Amino acid sequence: MPSRVDYTKYVDYDLSILTSRERETLILKIQGLSAIEISQQLKCCRQNINALLLKARKKLDNPQTNPYIHRRQNIDYTQYANCDLSILSRLERIFLSEKISGKSYKEIAEQHHSTITTVGTLLYRAHKKLDDL
Repeated sequence: MPSRVDYTKYVDYDLSILTSRERETLILKIQGLSAIEISQQLKCCRQNINALLLKARKKLDNPQTNPYIHRRQNIDYTQYANCDLSILSRLERIFLSEKISGKSYKEIAEQHHSTITTVGTLLYRAHKKLDDL
């Protein structure tokens, strides 16, 4: 029989690398709820809860080599604050300027009626163009 996991060890971890659903599930588990109780509260099956908890543990226990961590979390966009942005498209310039000023992907997407994926793609393209100079 597998040993039980002590989820209280994750209390002080940075949970920002988790998806919102993983974070929500892990927080409930840290509070002491069982997988069945969490599944009832979140209205999904117990197997789903166990899978979410496993993914969260994998991400938190080994954050450096984790393939689930998106590349955007590793880019410091402030390094482009003094760069010539004229080689970028209009949206790349706008999104990059807003990211440099400290806005999140979600904030940028909402302001421009776009998706987080589009924001991430355009910022990544801008990053690659500027780094290739």
